[in-house]
Amino acid sequence: MNKGGALLKSGVGAARYRLTGHRMPLSVTLLVTTRCNALCSYCALPLQRRAELDTREMIELVDAMAAAGAVRVGIGGGEPLVRTDIGAIIDRCTAHGIWTTLETNGYRYPALADDLRGLGRLMISLDGYEAAHDANREPGSWKQAMAAIVEATRRGVDVHTVTTLTRHNLGEIGAVLDLADTYGFVAQFQTLQRRPYLSDARAVDLAPDDALLRKALRGLLEARLAGRRVGATEKYLRYLLAWKDFAVTTSLAPQEDLHCLAGQLYCAVMPDGTVTACSSLLGGGAGRNVRDGGFAAAFAHLRDNPCRACTSTALTEYNYLYNLNAPTLLELAKSLRAPNDPGTGAPRRGVA
Repeated sequence: MNKGGALLKSGVGAARYRLTGHRMPLSVTLLVTTRCNALCSYCALPLQRRAELDTREMIELVDAMAAAGAVRVGIGGGEPLVRTDIGAIIDRCTAHGIWTTLETNGYRYPALADDLRGLGRLMISLDGYEAAHDANREPGSWKQAMAAIVEATRRGVDVHTVTTLTRHNLGEIGAVLDLADTYGFVAQFQTLQRRPYLSDARAVDLAPDDALLRKALRGLLEARLAGRRVGATEKYLRYLLAWKDFAVTTSLAPQEDLHCLAGQLYCAVMPDGTVTACSSLLGGGAGRNVRDGGFAAAFAHLRDNPCRACTSTALTEYNYLYNLNAPTLLELAKSLRAPNDPGTGAPRRGVA
């Protein structure tokens, strides 16, 4: 299934939910591991050392998610490419017609590219040019991320980058967009997510000043309106600019024209098979494990969430989509008509 087909099926499922209340996991975030071959400054997931489902259990889980109505599976970690069976998991998803994405630091992508041919989209972490990227992550990480981008765009893969905004790279938005123009990928941006990923002290150390962050986000919105390769919708960027305090990444109050559908139309599965309403609830809730009655029962067990809105780019965009928000649907429809322009793996203009 391509992105257009996934959006259409998602719209049908969301409409059915509005009419009948029928819940189904249209989108599943599948965290296949907390292991990672890097330790980035803003991610503590590798320290969790969660148990993992084995290959047979992962394949059975994918079968069950497909039977329950999954349209899209987003594979993440940790670093999902450290699993030796990642190609088999992707192939199982695509065999069911599930639109499959994967987020990676890029380190192992060039060596594993042939095993990942079934992906609908490859998402590579990119936090700016080399100095800023390596400050967020570790020395040498930028060169490995760029090697993955070059190889993937050479192959014609649909590449999106994900930039986490911290005090180290707040001024790198233009740099990332310039690289997007050069190599033909789409750039997505994410504000710093705190719990359960970081300690409070580390989050404070990395967080940019709110006023400077808002200025950067306004610039990002202007770039989006100017037609730059920004993955976020205008609706989401305006929503983010209206967020009151970026030190608090979730809200107990629902936002205007947005109802959180976590646990209703999307969910997350932890590496050990525990099903939670969303990936932001890694440390909370009493989710059931798929080993205890299967995926469908674990999804049905999900209840109301402790929050009603958040700053997560992916989750908020999915909420707007599943709420059938007209401006969001129109933007997504326009993006399907735009030329993909995957790039050739070689720069089309100078790179700083």
